[in-house]
Amino acid sequence: MVLLVVLGVIPLAGCGRRGDVDGGPGGAGNNSAPAAGQPRRSQIVPGTLLSREVVTPAPAGIRAWRVTYSSRPTGAGGVPVSGIILAPGTGVPVPAGGRKVVSFGHGTTGIQDSCAPSRARPPLAAAVWTFPLVRAGYVVTLTDYAGLGTPGEHAIYVAAPEGRAVLDAARAARAITETKAGRDVVLWGYSQGGQAVLAAGALAAGYAPELSIRGVVATAPLADLPDSLATLQRRADGVGYLLLAMIGLAVNDPRIDLDHYLTPNGRRLLTVARTRCADEVTNASVGSSIHTAFTVDPLTRPPFAAGFARQRDEIMRRMAPTLVLQGDRDEVIRQPVTDGVVSRLCGEGTTVDYRRYPLADHGSILSTSMNDLMGWVAQRFEPRPPVVADICALGAAAQR
Repeated sequence: MVLLVVLGVIPLAGCGRRGDVDGGPGGAGNNSAPAAGQPRRSQIVPGTLLSREVVTPAPAGIRAWRVTYSSRPTGAGGVPVSGIILAPGTGVPVPAGGRKVVSFGHGTTGIQDSCAPSRARPPLAAAVWTFPLVRAGYVVTLTDYAGLGTPGEHAIYVAAPEGRAVLDAARAARAITETKAGRDVVLWGYSQGGQAVLAAGALAAGYAPELSIRGVVATAPLADLPDSLATLQRRADGVGYLLLAMIGLAVNDPRIDLDHYLTPNGRRLLTVARTRCADEVTNASVGSSIHTAFTVDPLTRPPFAAGFARQRDEIMRRMAPTLVLQGDRDEVIRQPVTDGVVSRLCGEGTTVDYRRYPLADHGSILSTSMNDLMGWVAQRFEPRPPVVADICALGAAAQR
């Protein structure tokens, strides 16, 4: 689940010209009370653009902004969320109805603000895998998720807040007039981001009905949180992932006193998690076990076991046609776990195109599957999309 370095785990202090910030009263970075007559942040409509900052340098043919926008992690009060929005350069034709949008959810970077992909150095290092989509004429949004890079704490591996952040990023793109973004959206996520976009797909009809979700792409998705956390304990660094998941539940539910469930070694790792990025957390956990880090087994005991299961169940819903991309050599998100996710999605009535890559692991799946992803996204944005190759229908036919 830890991103490749090129996907943006390197922190930075800033990534644009400060003079291009559009924030005003109530905007991100302004902690003063709103001016008379201005809405409080908790009253701002989700997806409202709070600030924008031109990112330089940007690759030829691509325009980029670092943004903050409003989202609702809990479904109630709004908070500012940071991210990046990319659009084709000037002169690229705009289709009728506006440019199509791909809203991307990133993999694990950690919970410390400096680990937010929008703070990567060099600027846009976290966005390189999305450049082909921008050059194909799409607007691409990359959310940091709530509490990562902005005030508050990041409820890592908690599905619903991530999903809302993904949807609200697509809304925010439409507020930047230069993007010419329309309402047609494909959701794409990698690893933790796979969880995020499946959550977004499950939430979209009720939470963002004005968006037309044309499809969901989940690459090596962290979709079955309990099973993935259990299989990760086979790895030397598995306790680091488990601790991050426990932190996410504690952020989402203030009734959980995390210190109560940590040994001295666990508290040491918690300090690393709160001050460093994910790769350092997992490296620091090498040699630790569930019994040396925690006072109970979080995989089997409350409040964590039920909380992990809830994250899985909340994203196993019927949604737009979904493409799942999985490497057979992935030792982080293992292929048998993803097989089970696909089966559950089929059971909910989702049309699923499932593609496996025998030689791909958790890192190489991105490059290995990119051509298939590009072709599938283009088809979903066609005025009359072709029928998706549905593994669910194939499975049902095989059973008859």
